Amino acid sequence: MDTRFVLDPSETALLVVDMQNGFCDPQGTLARSGRNYLPQYEIVPRVKELVHLCRAAGIHTVWSIQKHFPDDMARKRHKIPSHLDKQGSLPCLADTWDAELVDVLKSEVRPQDDVLEKHRSSCFYNTTLEVKLRMRGITTLIVCGVSTNYCVESTIRDAYARDYDIVMVEDCTACPWEDLQKATVKNVEIFYGMAVRLAALKDILPG
Repeated sequence: MDTRFVLDPSETALLVVDMQNGFCDPQGTLARSGRNYLPQYEIVPRVKELVHLCRAAGIHTVWSIQKHFPDDMARKRHKIPSHLDKQGSLPCLADTWDAELVDVLKSEVRPQDDVLEKHRSSCFYNTTLEVKLRMRGITTLIVCGVSTNYCVESTIRDAYARDYDIVMVEDCTACPWEDLQKATVKNVEIFYGMAVRLAALKDILPG
């Protein structure tokens, strides 16, 4: 980690990616379909701590919420099965409990926060995220959430392509596969920015 780098809160936003019941809760679709939800479930308290840390530093918070639709014709046109078809389940359907933020974090959303609805992996794809960040003068993103290798990494790649500085909080991200978790962390460290643990983030926050 480059300890010479210090975050400017006025130019920084925390992006919390898809911390929803369907992905993180023991009663969510991921868990009920027999897939490994534990890594996502286990980071919830750390993500809450990260939100508090950033808020205390005056850093703006953005929450992304993934919403799927059962009648998504664009996905149905796929000749090769989509990742949802391969998994055999459809998490976070729009207007269901599954799509809501987990309770621990739902209560953390403040009126001044931005809540972003998305329908594909990247938080930048067909959303208002970029214009909202530009309007606030944001140049650096602290990124956390799920799933590390898919929505988190897709968002980080798109952010880097738009010339944002990236700080990924690695122990506040998770996915069902340990090898892919490590691969994304390595990708970020090599190509996209910094990967730090929550405890080390304090070293690059002012004060």
